[in-house]
Amino acid sequence: MPEVNFPVTNKFKSPAYLLKKYGIKAKKGLGQNFLIDLKLAQKIVALANIPSKCPVVELGVGLGVLTLALAEKASHVIGYEIDEDLIRILRQENLLPPNVEIRKGDILKIDYLSLARELGKKLLLFGNLPYYLSSRLLYKLLEERNAWEFAVFMFQKEVAERLLAKPGSKDYGHLSAYLALTCKVERLLTLGPGNFYPPPEVYSTVVKISVLREEIYQEKELQKLLKLAFSARRKKLLKNLGALGLPKDKLNRIFEELGLPSKVRAEEVEPEKFLALTQRLVSLKVL
Repeated sequence: MPEVNFPVTNKFKSPAYLLKKYGIKAKKGLGQNFLIDLKLAQKIVALANIPSKCPVVELGVGLGVLTLALAEKASHVIGYEIDEDLIRILRQENLLPPNVEIRKGDILKIDYLSLARELGKKLLLFGNLPYYLSSRLLYKLLEERNAWEFAVFMFQKEVAERLLAKPGSKDYGHLSAYLALTCKVERLLTLGPGNFYPPPEVYSTVVKISVLREEIYQEKELQKLLKLAFSARRKKLLKNLGALGLPKDKLNRIFEELGLPSKVRAEEVEPEKFLALTQRLVSLKVL
């Protein structure tokens, strides 16, 4: 694809103006809240630190504000969008530079491994994600994390806090622990509702997630344990793990060997301890 040879600011048009022009409203069912500030999009891209002359993949192009900022830095942008109305606007208005390729698709159904093979390298992912599917998408991407290097996503602030949470925090949960074992998670910036059209009722946080471990031994069993461990947050971890059917004295012995207090709750346990606990329980054939 050709590289950009003109300022993308010449292409920028306000999402509110475009929707009004075409008589279209943002679709709540698709979680559409469009970023409205090109300079802010450029800041996000700068903070992401994209390697030079690399292709990137945008999940949810919307009306192209983040896409324009990506096109300035990347050699090639592949942008996925499910809304045909938005794709029509982008094409009729000629809003995007020639190094941007728009593909119609559902970001929950993309084969990210196949896409990485197509590009011949691990993916760099970006997206202002619809809040209603952000957790589902993240779990899918974690399952396919050998396909991508890093992802820069905009999450609802409360969701981002869970991704960034450390043991002992009220926001620390099974996803926090799983992410900590597989990825490095960084907060880039937090945005108020006024940075979007229409403005959402919540704040948003941009997070960079970089893959650290492509594989974890007994990963499916680890996920099962984490979900069980956090199934009743107010209960002690021993109580929650009782559902595995292992006698309490054996569980207590394992806890002692791993240096876990008998009264510990899941939200107080370090991620690596969950990994060690998984391996012990698998060896006893209860996971």
